[in-house]
Amino acid sequence: MRLQSSAAFWAILASASPLGIDAKRGLRRQLASNECTIMAAEALSVTGGEDPDMILECELDPDDADGISGISVPIEATQEQLNALRGMIESGKVNPGRDRLNTSGAKIDGKGVHFPPGLDIANEVRKNNMEDVGRRRLAVTKGDLKMLLVKVTDVGNLAVADTPTFMSDEVFGTGVDVNNLKSGLEACSWKQLNVVVGNNDPNEVAQGVIEVNIGISLTNNTRSAIRNAVTTAVQTKLGYTLPGPFNYVLYSLQGCYVDCGWAAYAYVNSWNSVYQGNYYKQPGVLIHEIGHNFNLAHSGGLNNSTYTDHTCSMGNPHYSDEGFQCFNPAKNFQLNWYNPAKITEDPRVNGYTKTLTLVGIGEYNLTLNAPIATATSANMIYPVTVKLETGGGADYFVGFNRATGPNYLNDEGDNEVTIIQVDGNDGALLSELFEGKASARTVSQPLQLRWNWKDCYDYSKYD
Repeated sequence: MRLQSSAAFWAILASASPLGIDAKRGLRRQLASNECTIMAAEALSVTGGEDPDMILECELDPDDADGISGISVPIEATQEQLNALRGMIESGKVNPGRDRLNTSGAKIDGKGVHFPPGLDIANEVRKNNMEDVGRRRLAVTKGDLKMLLVKVTDVGNLAVADTPTFMSDEVFGTGVDVNNLKSGLEACSWKQLNVVVGNNDPNEVAQGVIEVNIGISLTNNTRSAIRNAVTTAVQTKLGYTLPGPFNYVLYSLQGCYVDCGWAAYAYVNSWNSVYQGNYYKQPGVLIHEIGHNFNLAHSGGLNNSTYTDHTCSMGNPHYSDEGFQCFNPAKNFQLNWYNPAKITEDPRVNGYTKTLTLVGIGEYNLTLNAPIATATSANMIYPVTVKLETGGGADYFVGFNRATGPNYLNDEGDNEVTIIQVDGNDGALLSELFEGKASARTVSQPLQLRWNWKDCYDYSKYD
């Protein structure tokens, strides 16, 4: 069975919303603050089918949420306004989790923040840093990243049945589990990223795990109401506003009863992801969601549909505890794990021709201060990912999809050269080249590649 990604419509249940008495009565009021932080959330679906658009929310200032930080509510606007904002996020002109919206003309109630029809919402965006305009800002993905898992119990005593110690092992590998979020991220990054488990907090009931109780039920409240209740409970227990000392905080719920069909969801370019049922145990699901926290977009496949790239964790991840796969050439270029081995080529130059030898990430090993596979010159490194400049809106990224090492559970195009086309921020698998043949979608200009490969890595420990 495979997972497919989606976004879902999330609404705050008025009776559980910390938005003030007027909002709870369904009355719209002016916001006390003139701005909110733009939030975008993606969900991973277990039902398949057509996927709705990215959901957009406003993270309210405490003055608009009964003094509570970290409360997010839906952006209520026309479809045209929502599509315009999504387009700005997808093109990199807006960085969710960072940039702000002017709300001086908006009103809030129990459903969310309402913007008047006809308003040019693009003009209401307030950039956090103007130098970010036109590029998708990637979260920090290198060095020590501190993480926390939260086990949630609702008012009816519904909670995941697993013990905190077991959950810590499943997510962070603190016991005997070798396939987990920590091992996956550290393997795919060749330990350029180090997951730090917990904060040695006395509230931790197991390494990197705390437990909280929420005063509402999972069975009759929406995702947003539940998520906001969990955030409030965690902040109350720890005594600070999230994410606090953590880079990423994961919520684990017993299940989903309202607005269901999702395995997990995560906020793009932000610190939070949420998992229901047993999905917190699946390293592929965990890596996919943390990828969204990293600000990585989805990746489509040869059929030009979103989420169908099975060469990448940001396409359709593994639904099992067997292990994980890494990322495609476009994501590898965006991540800063392979900087010494990513290059840019411009084939538009007259008479351009070049033969490159690519190395798959399975043979990329920075623990020896250089990749295992090196060229004949000691100072030359085989590239892991190659960006081909086009001068237009879409660029191509080329890599060797070596199914070995940390990527040995790759699910498509094993040991083939893959080409990813990126138009905006969502990448799509364009072609798989193997044995002189190609399975590809139509391109405006021909690409000609010559390739060979050799096995340079002892991957027996991944068997």
